[in-house]
Amino acid sequence: GDAAALERGMAVVAGLASKGALTGGEEDGAVDAIVTMDPGIALLAKYYADSDPLKFARHAARNAKMAQARVGTSVTALGDAPPADAPLDAVVIGGGLAGLSAALTLLDRGGRVAILEKMGHLGGNSAWASSGVNAVDFDNNPTNDSIEAFTADVLKGAQTGANPLVAVLTEGATDSLKWLRERLSEHLKLNLVGQMGGHSHPRTHRPTEGLAGSGMIFALEKQLNKYLAEKHPRLIMMKWTRATKIVMKSDGSGVEGVAWQKVKGGSESGLLQTNNVVIATGGFASDYSDDSLLRKHRPDVLGYATTNTKGTTGDGHKMLMEVGAKMLDLEDVQVHPTGFVNPADPENMVKTLCAEILRGEGGLLVNRWGKRFVNELGTRDHVTGEMLKNDKESLRFAIVLNKAQAERAFTHMGLYQKKGLIQKKETVEELHKWEFWDRSVSVKTLTASFKEYDQQAKKGADPYGKKFFHNTPVSGAGPYYVGVVTPVIHYCMGGVAISPGGDVLREDGSAIPGLFAAGEVIGGLHGKNRLGGNALSECVVFGREIGKRLPISPPRETQAAPPSGGGGGGRRRRLGPRCGPRGGGVP
Repeated sequence: GDAAALERGMAVVAGLASKGALTGGEEDGAVDAIVTMDPGIALLAKYYADSDPLKFARHAARNAKMAQARVGTSVTALGDAPPADAPLDAVVIGGGLAGLSAALTLLDRGGRVAILEKMGHLGGNSAWASSGVNAVDFDNNPTNDSIEAFTADVLKGAQTGANPLVAVLTEGATDSLKWLRERLSEHLKLNLVGQMGGHSHPRTHRPTEGLAGSGMIFALEKQLNKYLAEKHPRLIMMKWTRATKIVMKSDGSGVEGVAWQKVKGGSESGLLQTNNVVIATGGFASDYSDDSLLRKHRPDVLGYATTNTKGTTGDGHKMLMEVGAKMLDLEDVQVHPTGFVNPADPENMVKTLCAEILRGEGGLLVNRWGKRFVNELGTRDHVTGEMLKNDKESLRFAIVLNKAQAERAFTHMGLYQKKGLIQKKETVEELHKWEFWDRSVSVKTLTASFKEYDQQAKKGADPYGKKFFHNTPVSGAGPYYVGVVTPVIHYCMGGVAISPGGDVLREDGSAIPGLFAAGEVIGGLHGKNRLGGNALSECVVFGREIGKRLPISPPRETQAAPPSGGGGGGRRRRLGPRCGPRGGGVP
């Protein structure tokens, strides 16, 4: 399908760029064209990506340039302002899943919204997220999962005790899953479910075609484009635009607007006036600069590569600090245990995440001596810690899947194989010849490791605390699918303090009027360790929560209806134009 072709196209562009075969402009243009998920680019990918990768990348870049020229000075162009009689109800800073969920929810209520995105395309890290979105699905619940079990798993992983934000996530995720399936049904099908590390039940939902994050961004963008195409659009889309400052009212009583600066194609700057700003700028796990938050709070991880996009540099955190927002736990940066080491470019500091769903379907982690050493479904901090204990010298490990496991994760495996990150070995003898292994490893070593695992699977327990053994046996006939993985900087658990309703809080616990935050920029939700799949859930849950309760100018809320192509989905609350913050007595 189109999604698979576009995934292949992105892999081709990434490979060419890493080899220096594309200019910076060609790389940016090709990436911009692909992430818009235009059917024309998918068609190019089908016929050119494999047969002539360089020609594909340059055709895609040219298409992006032509599209930009066609836009001209339309409503999507930089610097457009709403009519004087129709002020902006909100400015959303950041075009990832959290920001887009908030924006679409506001638009469906009749709001007028501007989205600022400093890259040339929407998606951010959300578009790279692959394993899925967590929620208890009561309509299909064969394992009797519950909100209580989900909450207990999150709290156990967080290791920080009771937290009111956790209940918002675990309870809101069910309704948000319904919203994703109904409101985005035209372009999104979340019909597979798997179990990830730290979860006591399978509750991670993903599509059968393409990857979860990019599929959600694609579906959201399609709905937003309908709003852009209206005769009198209530949406302003400003790409290649960096928010530089949250402008507060002179008396400190609330937000006045957002200052912006064009980062490509010109030097324009300006101010968008609004009483409400939603910060959805993500984390800071791709900022290796001298003044980065990573260097200040976690200098010990600077030697690791990252899975984050180059735009993930803590912009929102820094703007929020300037207006007196409280920050929490900025030292809590998650190192994910499995980022692929690309054999064609092993030293690249940006690595493709080896999605946790591969281990969720039964994939094994094996050291270079051919031995298992950890519960593959342990929390991310636990697995990373065991890697450091087991082979700190090389920090290189094998991910090994049998045929059944690979077939269960087929959407991921096809992409990884095309990127050259996963290799297929037909037999254990062929697997033994793989150059990764230490010279001491024999066919007998690997066979014994796999048979031992199968015996443990029959007993339902192993020495490392594993309780779930999916898609066994591993020993016996091949094929096997293998790749090299290493720990990578992945996620920032720390960030700005918020109320359960998304209000940004000051040091004294009071809310800053008109200032909201959602997604990775927030702190306090995940504690010391985020469970896989909770990032996408967090984005949708808190983005929608803000979108549902943020005040909009009357009377649009009662008059508006979504453009054709999807219902609102989920529960709706009618809010007055000056709704106050929710939850727990927080001002």
